[in-house]
Amino acid sequence: MRRMPVSGPLICAQALRFASDLGIETFKASTGWLASFLSRNNIVLGTMSCERGDVNKDTVYDWKEKLPTLCEGYEPMNIFNMDETGLFFRDTTRKSYHFKETELAGGKRSKERITVALCASMTGEKLPPLVIGKSAKPRCFGKIKTEKLPVMYRNNKKAWMNTELMKEWLKSVDQKMRRQGRKVLLFLDNAPSHPKISLQNVKIVFFPANTTSLSQPMDQGIIQTLKLKYRKRQLQYILTQMENDKVGSHVLQQISILDAIYWINGSWKDIEVSTIQKCFARCGFAMTIEKTDDKIDEDSDIDEDDVPLAVLKMSNELSGVSFSDLVEMDKCAPVCETETSGIDWEENAADILKSLKSSENVDENDEDEVLDTGACADETVTMDEACDMEEKLKRFALTMGQDKMLTNIMELQELFVASRCEVHSKQTKIEDFFAKKAI
Repeated sequence: MRRMPVSGPLICAQALRFASDLGIETFKASTGWLASFLSRNNIVLGTMSCERGDVNKDTVYDWKEKLPTLCEGYEPMNIFNMDETGLFFRDTTRKSYHFKETELAGGKRSKERITVALCASMTGEKLPPLVIGKSAKPRCFGKIKTEKLPVMYRNNKKAWMNTELMKEWLKSVDQKMRRQGRKVLLFLDNAPSHPKISLQNVKIVFFPANTTSLSQPMDQGIIQTLKLKYRKRQLQYILTQMENDKVGSHVLQQISILDAIYWINGSWKDIEVSTIQKCFARCGFAMTIEKTDDKIDEDSDIDEDDVPLAVLKMSNELSGVSFSDLVEMDKCAPVCETETSGIDWEENAADILKSLKSSENVDENDEDEVLDTGACADETVTMDEACDMEEKLKRFALTMGQDKMLTNIMELQELFVASRCEVHSKQTKIEDFFAKKAI
């Protein structure tokens, strides 16, 4: 198989060559002939995957045969896999439904990306994600120290993995395992940023070259699941913000790297242990803790049935694609030693803390009044008012540098967004959506 993209013009050109060789001078490779040819032969248009086509199946088979020997002496709980992925944390797809008589104009597209490194064991133990951004201390962090974040945050100018960051991460994992008295086996791909280093409690094993798309557990659905859950949170956020008549492109620009970090952390926690176990089993790792089927559904943990109707609706109406397709938008984004381009995110994030100076503080003399107001059973609080209070609490935590408070507030934000999505999950006419929102 040559793995060259086959387009309509290419088929027509080859058909004309065949006709010339056969002496058929009256043949014309018209558009109608092409459509009939494709339909008659059941040929459809598809997208080629990133690397899977170049994998040598014999090499993968030989690798799986060696796995039991490589893993000998290590319990499943001590066998880990780590991989990085790029994430366009502010972006979404550019397709959208619209009325024919209206112009489909979009805003400036954000190319801001971060690198996310995920590591998990055969039994489903998940290490905190490593997130790599451009800025050492983004303004949206406020006074929160980076070591207090729920992820390990590092930075460089390209927001990708390099050898120094990888060494630092490996040494931190080695120290953690040393404290726990564990000897672990860590499987990595042979990326340029992955060094060959000797550690005390972590033994590194590299996958064969050009086989990671089939031999690496993280590539079998774990990273895809995390991204799908991240996009779910992103769409819920967009849905909530557009209820306040905000422009879609502005909503995306207001997503900060702090939001992305907490969405990543929440998505990582939501991934089922069984999903990780199945992905390891699919790559040939013997599951001694639980018998697993050889045929594993790659999307076992990303069923759209648990996604609110309003979110699925937003996926199609705002993005123009199915919900699962959102995961693929940055699937092949480079994570190391590859040319990237982007806009300095600080240009967009600078406005996040502008309103801190105007934050409302409760005067001590008003304490009784505040208590009486809160105790009033007849006074109702709208969803918009509740979300506004949550936003002020978030700013307060950032101003005071309260990392634990911020963690709880970000979890509370997810509950607010989920509640709003449930409120708006009732079926409505598509005309109503376009009448109220301008994308």
